[in-house]
Amino acid sequence: MTFLSVLIALFIERVARRHRPARRYLWFDGYCRRLSSTSRLQWLISRPWGALLVVLPPLLLIAWLQMLTDELGALFSLAFSAAVLLFSLGPGDLGDDTEAFIGARDAGDEQAAREHAQTLCLSAAPDREPRRSFAVARAVVVLATRRLIGPIFWFVLFGATGAAAYRIIHLLAERLQKQACPQEMKRGSDELRHIADWAPARITAAGYAIAGNFDAVAHAWRTFDYAPGEGPLSEAEHLLAQTGLAALDTFPSDERELEMDIGEPPDPGMIPPVVEDALALVWRSLAMWVTVVGGGSLVAALA
Repeated sequence: MTFLSVLIALFIERVARRHRPARRYLWFDGYCRRLSSTSRLQWLISRPWGALLVVLPPLLLIAWLQMLTDELGALFSLAFSAAVLLFSLGPGDLGDDTEAFIGARDAGDEQAAREHAQTLCLSAAPDREPRRSFAVARAVVVLATRRLIGPIFWFVLFGATGAAAYRIIHLLAERLQKQACPQEMKRGSDELRHIADWAPARITAAGYAIAGNFDAVAHAWRTFDYAPGEGPLSEAEHLLAQTGLAALDTFPSDERELEMDIGEPPDPGMIPPVVEDALALVWRSLAMWVTVVGGGSLVAALA
């Protein structure tokens, strides 16, 4: 059942795109605004584990619906699980966003390429090539966990409730960063996001090692050194960037190659296919882990 739910969700996400939900989460925006404007709720979320208590109400509802659909039968359970997982992916489609950037860049549409790059990059995207493509490649290998592997990982462990918990935790942290609320609230939500990302980030990095340059990824992982002062969320991002880029033979190992900005926009054919390779690496890693889930489901069914 778990494997079928994953397949259905990914099929709609990648193939039947007309039926893919918009995933705007407007209801959660209102929920976060209420959190940041109510003094009692501010006090609660600034306490240790307060952020966890804040996300419990929607999760309890989803857990109850999960148990209810399980009682109704396999068909209801499958439909509910696949729907929750589908809503937990994203919110944007990593493949569509990356291909839109590649198309705009290769067509010479600077404005569109800049906008698509900023959609993907976790910080300000560089204005010129090839640094912009390198930054997008780095964002792709990081966002693979946040948009795809993270929700699937927790779904495999805890069903629809696990996938929803991962997405809600990320939504809470992202929304509170934009709200005028106490710093303790932001720090608490970020710490919870760090916990949710810890295992999926390492699962993704292991996938990069198997699907890419194993020796380079192993070396990058062994030499990974995280400075806690940079914030809890940065740990997962830095690990994924370091291991993901190490898996790409097209990503420059020399820092000077990142500074190749020249007066005129470079010919797209002269830019290393680092973005294309990063996306291909993500798809190979995802396919590998989906196969592992399928094998595990088969073993569990035969046991």
